[in-house]
Amino acid sequence: MFFVKSLNLRLKVLLLSNASFIILLLGIAIGIRQPILQRFAWLEQEIMQKKLVRVADRFVQLVEMLDSSAKAETIWTEMYVYMEERHPTFYRDTYSFEGMAISIIDVFGMLDRKGNFIHLDWIDRRSQQLKPLPEPSRADLLRARQLISFPEDCNLALRDSRNLAIIPTTDKPLLVVSRPILTRDATGPHRGTFLMGLFIDGKFLTQLEKYNNLELELTPISSVKSSNRNLSNIATNISNIVQISPDIRVLDKEWIMGEIYLLNGDRQPIQILSVRAPRLEYQQGEKTLNQLTGVLFIVGISLNIIISLLLDKSIRNQQLLKMSEVALQVANQELQKLANLDGLTWIANRRCFDQFLNQEWTRAIRERHPITLILCDIDYFKSFNDTYGHLRGDECLSDVARAISLAVRRSSDLVARYGGEEFAIVMPNTDLEGGMLVAQAIQEQVRNLQIEHTGSSIGSYVSVSIGISTLVPTQGIAPEALIEQSDRNLYSAKQQGRNQIAFA
Repeated sequence: MFFVKSLNLRLKVLLLSNASFIILLLGIAIGIRQPILQRFAWLEQEIMQKKLVRVADRFVQLVEMLDSSAKAETIWTEMYVYMEERHPTFYRDTYSFEGMAISIIDVFGMLDRKGNFIHLDWIDRRSQQLKPLPEPSRADLLRARQLISFPEDCNLALRDSRNLAIIPTTDKPLLVVSRPILTRDATGPHRGTFLMGLFIDGKFLTQLEKYNNLELELTPISSVKSSNRNLSNIATNISNIVQISPDIRVLDKEWIMGEIYLLNGDRQPIQILSVRAPRLEYQQGEKTLNQLTGVLFIVGISLNIIISLLLDKSIRNQQLLKMSEVALQVANQELQKLANLDGLTWIANRRCFDQFLNQEWTRAIRERHPITLILCDIDYFKSFNDTYGHLRGDECLSDVARAISLAVRRSSDLVARYGGEEFAIVMPNTDLEGGMLVAQAIQEQVRNLQIEHTGSSIGSYVSVSIGISTLVPTQGIAPEALIEQSDRNLYSAKQQGRNQIAFA
């Protein structure tokens, strides 16, 4: 009878505690989960917008490469003479498939001063020949020649003159850059126009995808109605042929999408470049919340078990002790993990850096491998704090820490906050060349942040100075030698004007 009464009491207590725990979980799910997920969704939108800017910037870089190639063809004497005399062998001797195929271009040609085409060829890489541009596409360029040629009586500053347009052709859109044909010293009068073009197709998209973990798809704008609807919200102008839509759409749990508009010479949209990216930030937020819920669930179950053990101490005493030991071990592991992290940036702290460097130094001595150390310092960070305040300064440190972590991709490397506005990257089994590649990637990631810094004497945005050193450790050399060498190189980078990479 006593056992039954005790059992009933135990069940009552367990049922009450379980009900309380379920109510607590529901309260957390309703009151906390959605606001947190919403913040992750906002973060996701901001990051996606930055990715769109990077894709558009890469597009503009391709344009500049095209323009540089066109400019090189227009300011040499032989070309200038040819446009006047039209010697029949010049074009054949100068432009061959082998010479043109190594460039990124697909189409090139020449127009006289009146805007009439003298040559208009495309590079057929499949047959390995230069061929006249097919008639439908040639007709499209003829209709658009006022966008790419220069007037006969042009009085502009010809040295820096260029035309830039996306022309819809029968086959596919053609990005065209043209420049006036001038003398060697880039003076006039001009004797015609030289153009180079790049088809915006799968090969072109591969160029854009190369530097981003993204999926790109190019589609024509199908109707004026949809075009007007989208363009009404265009917020970002990258150049006179590229505009970014601020409307970012969530496709499903896995993907998010933004759009970049490609404009023709009249600045009207003719193509939509759809950019899809995995929802890594949002998925990480969901994962974190699920882990938090799981931890709370485990804590609640543990409390119920403890209550049960207290009601039946004589039977459950051994299990209670075992669970206490497990809980203590988990807590110690969590404390150890937190002890190695910087509380502001959530990367490794100085203590973790020292331990990791000593550990890898010993390993490098044993295996006779090089070890590279990169020290980064945010330029004019004191001025940044004085200008924007310490809260913005903390945000800047966190953003730069994340940018550095993105640039350092190997799991065997360590990114740590070295102190103040300094960061350190330890790269085991890495030579100086590998360290330089990572340093350049760090500077690129920090530039992509575009954190405004009006207090900087070298630019409008936050930048970093970097010192790199590489050693093959031996028994007679301490890790401090590597640190001192990197620190000297960092000082040298600052002396050279900041936003530099110095190495030895």
